[in-house]
Amino acid sequence: METKYYKTWDEYIKEHPEIDEKLIPVIAPKIQSYEEMMFSFVMTLLM
Repeated sequence: METKYYKTWDEYIKEHPEIDEKLIPVIAPKIQSYEEMMFSFVMTLLM
């Protein structure tokens, strides 16, 4: 799905090379949890 409002983690990393490689293992789980919360929220709206 193409949208300007949502990017996958891999796309985000490609667009932001200034992110330190050491921080990626710390940031990735937090981003993943935010994605899961957003998915749950959208599914709740659709139900």
